Amino acid sequence: MIESGEVRGVRAVCETVPFFRSVSFGVWVFAGSRDEPSERAGALHFIEHLAFKGAAGRDAARIAAEIDELGGHIDAFTSREVTCFSGHVVGERLEEAFALVADIALRSTFPEAEVELERQVILEEMRQVEDTPAERIHDQIYPARWGAHPLGRLITGTAETVNGLTRDGLLELRAGLYTAPRILVTACGAVTLDRMVKLINACFGTLPSGEPGRAAAAPVEQRGLTVASKPLEQTSLMIGMKGLSALDERRHELLLLNMILGGGVSSRLFQSVRKRHGLAYTIYSFFDQYFDAGLTGVYAACTPAALGKLWALTRAEIERVAGEPVSAAELARAKRQSVDNIIMAYESLGARMSQIASQMLYHGRVFGKEEMIERVNRVTAEDIRGLAGQLFGDPRDYTLIALGPLDGDAAARALQ
Repeated sequence: MIESGEVRGVRAVCETVPFFRSVSFGVWVFAGSRDEPSERAGALHFIEHLAFKGAAGRDAARIAAEIDELGGHIDAFTSREVTCFSGHVVGERLEEAFALVADIALRSTFPEAEVELERQVILEEMRQVEDTPAERIHDQIYPARWGAHPLGRLITGTAETVNGLTRDGLLELRAGLYTAPRILVTACGAVTLDRMVKLINACFGTLPSGEPGRAAAAPVEQRGLTVASKPLEQTSLMIGMKGLSALDERRHELLLLNMILGGGVSSRLFQSVRKRHGLAYTIYSFFDQYFDAGLTGVYAACTPAALGKLWALTRAEIERVAGEPVSAAELARAKRQSVDNIIMAYESLGARMSQIASQMLYHGRVFGKEEMIERVNRVTAEDIRGLAGQLFGDPRDYTLIALGPLDGDAAARALQ
């Protein structure tokens, strides 16, 4: 049973699941890296890190001890559009866990010494990404595709912006963005809405008022090839293409298209590039969706000498899915996979809690399981071909990044 309400200006959605003894909950803030001033890029990610370093009379060690004493799981993440503080505990520990997460999210104090320590931790995190080709190239597709637009920024910011962040500036930014209209609480499992309302009343206090959303123009897409030379054993290739916003009604067509193109071991890219030609260990497609923009992409890594052949095979599969309807067998397999994933998500409290939050943030309501399954099963082969043609039809619209032991001329020849 799903119930929703509003408490102190904060939206709350609760799904009571019989026979479960645990609860998964999240405090979602509709603020991500795209909402920061450019000179403070990385600030919300920094705030998320600092939230665990001191809050409501607790120091970092005490917070860590309380998390372990709960016997469950407390976590947080920052994305381009949201920041989330979450927990999963047995139902009997919900009051303690929610109070702790509320203090971490809303009343962390950012001790000055911890600011400096965590700054170094974040800089190390950024260096680790630089040393991990798959992570680095994923980070770089956003600025390569969307340029100076806020969605093109790195979530972590840059070394320069992180070094420029101050405690006072971080507190000011949090006060401006962590406002009641931007906050959503979701809970799923051995819990009721009445119980969550009482917890929000007890733990949130008075939150600042503010605007519920953001006003920003959609990004202008950049095209062409970027080469990042680095002495590695492999060359990584990232292809960025058009996508759909999270509000687009064709999200189920996109889901199935991604599964067929490169979303699993039976996908066209995996079968062609890895199974038939042995050119890559890793190859897959993916998609990202935001309020006003979207991105689809393909990632692969191969020996530098094979880059040209890898590109030719990958491009052929992209063009084929855009040029002709998928087979009945492929479509049926993708639908079964998608429907099964929907069913399994209902059996994972964490997945269901996050799904509810995403649906509320982007659509203002929660979709029922049968509604989602019916929408997936309604997609036709022609729907997928039409969408693929729109997104992938013109290779001149692609954004390519090649990372590895090659120069610009060699990459341009291989990727022509």
